[in-house]
Amino acid sequence: MKEKQLQDITALYGRLSRDDEVGGESMSIQSQRAILGQYAKEHGFTNCRFFMDDGYSGTNFDRPAFTEMMELVEQRRVRTIIVKDLSRLGRNYLEVGRYTEVIFPENKVRFIAITDGVDSAAGDNEFAPFKNIINEWYAKDISRKVKSAFRAKALRGEYTGAYPPYGYDRDPNDRHKLVPNQYAWVVKEIFQMSLAGKSCSIIAKELGEKQVLRPQAYLHEKFGTFASDIVLTYPYAWDHSTVRAILMNQVYIGNMVHFRTGTQNFKSKKMIWKPEEDWVVVEDTHEALVNAETFWTVQERIKVKQPGKKRSENNIFRGIMFCGECGKRMAFCSRKKDERRKSLGTFSCNANRRYGGKVCTTHYISLEQVKAIVLADIRRHAMLAAEDADAYADYLMGLSQAGQLSEQKAMKKELDAAQRRLSELATLVQRIYEDNVFGRLSNDLYQTLSAKYEAETKELKTRATEIQALLTEATTKTQGIQDFTNLVAPYADITELDEELVHTLIEKIIVHEKEIIDGETVMRIEIYYRFIGKTSDCLNRSVTPIKTKTESVAATDSIA
Repeated sequence: MKEKQLQDITALYGRLSRDDEVGGESMSIQSQRAILGQYAKEHGFTNCRFFMDDGYSGTNFDRPAFTEMMELVEQRRVRTIIVKDLSRLGRNYLEVGRYTEVIFPENKVRFIAITDGVDSAAGDNEFAPFKNIINEWYAKDISRKVKSAFRAKALRGEYTGAYPPYGYDRDPNDRHKLVPNQYAWVVKEIFQMSLAGKSCSIIAKELGEKQVLRPQAYLHEKFGTFASDIVLTYPYAWDHSTVRAILMNQVYIGNMVHFRTGTQNFKSKKMIWKPEEDWVVVEDTHEALVNAETFWTVQERIKVKQPGKKRSENNIFRGIMFCGECGKRMAFCSRKKDERRKSLGTFSCNANRRYGGKVCTTHYISLEQVKAIVLADIRRHAMLAAEDADAYADYLMGLSQAGQLSEQKAMKKELDAAQRRLSELATLVQRIYEDNVFGRLSNDLYQTLSAKYEAETKELKTRATEIQALLTEATTKTQGIQDFTNLVAPYADITELDEELVHTLIEKIIVHEKEIIDGETVMRIEIYYRFIGKTSDCLNRSVTPIKTKTESVAATDSIA
């Protein structure tokens, strides 16, 4: 008898999601349980077991009770599955069809959908595939309505998150607005530390030493959420990823940004980062904690990964010096200045230092040489910007567009082709499914073609996302040029560099090995500025650290 209970199970499956409630359905889990139990009793089904998923969408088949039931199906321990209607099994008509037309028959499972009149023991039901399509349309319509409601709130600049961002509270007079709270000073300090050249890891360490509550601990203190052992035991243990997330959030310049994440479609529940052109950004919706210039400078700053090694106060170029041949970082060797050594430090290729000359050459250059080159080039840009900002911006735009128009045209053409093919693949997938359901295509061939189309779709979507990102980057170049013009103009008369200035203006510096040009030993230096990239090369015409003579190739550039 006990063995019988483990076999020939009648699975009574029910499901209810928030989407069903939004759509006006009142078929609760309790009601489904009653209907299924009564049906099984009236029709003589025995050894019944209930499998109930409460709060799970029909477009997603990764549900705990459904998974448990399917494990029993694969073990051939389930004889019958009964649901109230087909939509309880799911609202993805391709997946529902795969279960009812392929998986259940292969495992000798009888399938019954009570109100839809579906019973696999009575033969094929020609209406079932169309009912599945209608159920999917319903889920799609509900998803569209929910997204439309959230988009309307987003366009009004309302905050729709579950909890306010760190440093803010909900406005007591309007819960969709934000006001600064007692931790606003922490956010401001985080931005200032990043602007000064400190890495996210160092910022996190210093906040922990000051015993500042990290965001998860603050939320637990205020709302009782995130009550994990780690949060309760280490409330001041900031993580570099938390600092980075704060630094990248536009909410701190007074902007409300919605739809940064989402799903591929209403069937998928996997969250993905969306491209910036899909974001909804409403500016000046609440009080800013940092100014826009600081925020956007920091965005470029944190792209440079900082090493977590012991700091040298002499090295103001930390994390932005790279070898022009192997691409590795340049290692800095600090020195004490004395009568014999006029330099405070030198840079050399890290790969050469670790593996020797077989991998790369030294690329040796002194700290003083780099400072002189960078200072001269910053002053050149600053003087041009200060003299005529509009003409200087036009000059940079001309440099940026040279040679890029044909490349952008080719990328747009490739993107159009990829999008057309994706549309064709969607049609093909639907067609082979219908052919399989109506017996015009075998299961083996259907699975082969389905896997092939799915792989091609994935590859095309990845490539389309890459191209879209490149095109977006090109369209934002104009704003970047204007930002850099405003940023560099005040530095026309500077006589000395510091770490904050260097990391505010410069993204990276690439050092090439010495070469002979016109009988003279020269070392080529590339300076990549934030927002605009590289505008020209600089040449160090002396390789001795004591007598440094530098000259910018573009020193005679004219923008008139």
